[in-house]
Amino acid sequence: MSALLTLTLAALTSLPSSTLPKPTLAGPTPAGPTLVGTTWTLQTAQPAGGAPITPGARLTRPTLTLTGSGANLTLSGTTGCSPLNGAARLGTVPPLKTAPSLKTAPSLKTATLLLRGVQGGSSQNCPDAALSLREDYLTLLRATTRYDLSGDTLTLIAGQGRLTFRALGASPVPLNTGTSMNTSLNGAWTAQTLSVTGHDVPTSGLLSVLFDGPKVTLSGSVGCNALRASGALLGSPARVTFGPVSSTRMACPPAEARAEMTLLSLLRAPLTLTQAGRTLTLSGAAGTLILTRGLRPATPPVTPADSAPADSTPTVSAPATAPDPAATYTLTRVNGAPAPATIRPVSLTFQDGRVGGVDGCNTVGAPYALRGAVLRLTGPALSTRMACPEGSVNLIGLLDRAPTLTVQGAAGRGQTLTLTAPATAGTPAEHWEFQSR
Repeated sequence: MSALLTLTLAALTSLPSSTLPKPTLAGPTPAGPTLVGTTWTLQTAQPAGGAPITPGARLTRPTLTLTGSGANLTLSGTTGCSPLNGAARLGTVPPLKTAPSLKTAPSLKTATLLLRGVQGGSSQNCPDAALSLREDYLTLLRATTRYDLSGDTLTLIAGQGRLTFRALGASPVPLNTGTSMNTSLNGAWTAQTLSVTGHDVPTSGLLSVLFDGPKVTLSGSVGCNALRASGALLGSPARVTFGPVSSTRMACPPAEARAEMTLLSLLRAPLTLTQAGRTLTLSGAAGTLILTRGLRPATPPVTPADSAPADSTPTVSAPATAPDPAATYTLTRVNGAPAPATIRPVSLTFQDGRVGGVDGCNTVGAPYALRGAVLRLTGPALSTRMACPEGSVNLIGLLDRAPTLTVQGAAGRGQTLTLTAPATAGTPAEHWEFQSR
């Protein structure tokens, strides 16, 4: 018997290698994109401690591509509005065991990936709406230490933060949110009642919540400070989770300060949603916020008492076309002369009751309302605090003067927007022209 076994083994070893049976893995190896060489498109960005943020439909999504071989790779792509480059290093994957004992394919999940020297190029051509996503994207890339590759989904892990990508050309993952609830929520909602432990908290100002598919934006005021936060609609049944709230820093009277603290406490945890017709209730352990469908006017109608003197405001007809919320208006001329050279283009956007933009260096924004053709700020203006060289323009100063606004041309076809501020004692008239892009 042993002699027969010896002869059999000798015969097998003498066969050509192509005729030898090869060890196989249990089950077929799934085909899918590889980490290296695939262009990955961002789906969500989740800063540490915040909710996942889905880029809005009007934004160009950031991309990422790793090229090269071995452990050292090259990183390229875009931030959505500027080029992306850097280097990457893959950690060591555990070696394969002996083939006959291998039952499943080795897992690449949560393998080490370090990104180095990540640069996002210049933000000069980035619209105001894209700057926040660009900064979150770059911050999370620079903090990435691991990755998870599952099918055509790539997740980069940066501490408590996450970046989720899909392979370019892959079909989108359906949201795990009730379709009827998601559709019925789309649009603007206005806060009516804020309560804690069953008791209403007096509020002032205007607070709105805008739903756009899974994206949720909160803006406005319940006291004396202007508040703004981004969130996400998740799960079934639906709930909403907000990220950090940005705010102005004014000292408020006790009643208004209490309203703000109540709201901030409420927004720190996920909120369940209950919809009944035109009423939407956001509930959490810290209280409830009741909203109704639509935006009410942010300011009362103009009365003779609060109108500007007749001799200081030129008579200008109402604009034939309202500002396009999808457009970014870039400054081209000031008082008939070409716009001054600045490190970033001076620009304006008009979205969700807020006017925002860039003053040539810092990003600015404020709530506004149009009274006929007159643009009036309805709350405090926010601004970043970068140290800027001389040459930036006083964009907030112009908006504070309640300029008249006119728009010429159709949306999407190169509109011209003009802001005209009247002359006052010691201040000459201003005439600024912007072109949409």
